[in-house]
Amino acid sequence: MENKKEKKTKVGRPAKEKAKLSTSINLKLTEDDFNSVKEKAEKLGMKATQYVREMTLKGCVKSRFTIEELDLMRKLSGIANNMNQIARKVNAHGLYDAVGEVFELIGKIRALFHDR
Repeated sequence: MENKKEKKTKVGRPAKEKAKLSTSINLKLTEDDFNSVKEKAEKLGMKATQYVREMTLKGCVKSRFTIEELDLMRKLSGIANNMNQIARKVNAHGLYDAVGEVFELIGKIRALFHDR
């Protein structure tokens, strides 16, 4: 019985071998410099140490999506859903039954891009 348990292979994705952050570099900054780094990190939704680490190792930090961009993506996703529903309706019942919804959707798209 014990031999069967030993021969079983693990199923699923292998665990990542994540290198531990065990070594540190002490960095002294002025209060203004520290506040500047902290502000930049907060704008990107990061901690200051993570921001400094990426800037040191990579020379740049990829910005994450802003709240406005996330809101726009959510709205566009909703519009895409509406378009799929209209396409189903057109395919099932014909174009003339869906004309009103198409014009309503066009109005929403225009409003979305003119708000910016």
